[in-house]
Amino acid sequence: MTREEIYALLYDDAEVYRPPFEAESALLEVSHGCSYGRCFFCDFGRDEFYHFDFEDIENKIKLLSHVIDGSDRLYFLGSNPFCAPTGKLLRIIDLVRRHLPSVEEISMYARADDINRKSWHDIMRLKDAGVTDLHVGVESGSDKVLKLMNKGETTHDIAKALDTLESCEIGYNLTAILGMGGYRYSAEHAEETARFLSRFHPISIWCMALKIWPDTPLYQMAQDGRFEQMTPLDVLKEERAMISMMEMEKECIYVDSTALNKYTISAWLPSLKDSVLENIDRLIAQAEAEL
Repeated sequence: MTREEIYALLYDDAEVYRPPFEAESALLEVSHGCSYGRCFFCDFGRDEFYHFDFEDIENKIKLLSHVIDGSDRLYFLGSNPFCAPTGKLLRIIDLVRRHLPSVEEISMYARADDINRKSWHDIMRLKDAGVTDLHVGVESGSDKVLKLMNKGETTHDIAKALDTLESCEIGYNLTAILGMGGYRYSAEHAEETARFLSRFHPISIWCMALKIWPDTPLYQMAQDGRFEQMTPLDVLKEERAMISMMEMEKECIYVDSTALNKYTISAWLPSLKDSVLENIDRLIAQAEAEL
């Protein structure tokens, strides 16, 4: 069987979704869709949510063993596989250990409420089994913006989850969405997100500009005039304001691959904060000169 034939059997969808920081990770389908699925901005809300059964997962792990090339890191695909019961996740990890002995690190997406529903003891069991870090969507540090987008979580919920991960010494990668508050909440979104991110010690921060997907509640809000989408230039100005207010205590990698819809900003914060701001200023000046 060729690699192409194996990959065709490994993944049910034509495209797989994983964070940019998992570019070198082996990928294993564990779940499909999101257990919550009601965020107004999210395109995945239309996807049916389900977990693959153990037979399917074991078959995919066996297939993966032929193409993994000794990778020591495995990423569980799905919008939030961490919502699965602890026992199920441990059984999947046991299958990984059995068939993919080179894997030393396991990561996946988790909603804050997935983390908060698990006991400290269960999270420690998952850490001991090999879960080294999680990807958690913060989206905004503003409760008004989170409510506007029907995130289903508050900043208190997200902070509680991150505090739990820190107490268990599990790393976490955070995502935030630029322009998510529209023009109405832009200043608050920038300030409160900067304040929230500065409270914690993420491995990475992935920011991306808001995209309004057809057939989502946010699309209808924009059509009805209840949400005014920001221009790419104004989103970049919002990002500059946010970064200028961020005071990270521990070095983390910051990435935004959506600046003006064509540039990537990538740097270690806080050490390269001034350099990032200078480069953003140049992009802003360039964009304004082209108006």
